[in-house]
Amino acid sequence: MEHRTPAEDSSFREDHVPLPEAQGQAALLLIESLIHSLIDGGVLSKAQAIETIESAFDVKEESASEHKEPDHVLRRSLGLLEAMRDSVEAKEGRYDQGSPGEAG
Repeated sequence: MEHRTPAEDSSFREDHVPLPEAQGQAALLLIESLIHSLIDGGVLSKAQAIETIESAFDVKEESASEHKEPDHVLRRSLGLLEAMRDSVEAKEGRYDQGSPGEAG
């Protein structure tokens, strides 16, 4: 199936006037919630989650050298990733240490 728009096969398909900022905010919230849920369930360790976020941060920083987006967008993106990392670092719970499935 050919996808003419990113919304055709998503929950946003009913949105005839999509707002990228709103979609981005919803996606970011969903991902952060998913990370917290995976940590809570012992599927992902806190260290693995932080490593994943830091990897995304590094990729975003590397893309800065290619000037694919305005500096203010890049800075905001990096700030959001930092905030997500801080949120995960502050998380306390049953599985916040060690490897997945290992109580800490």
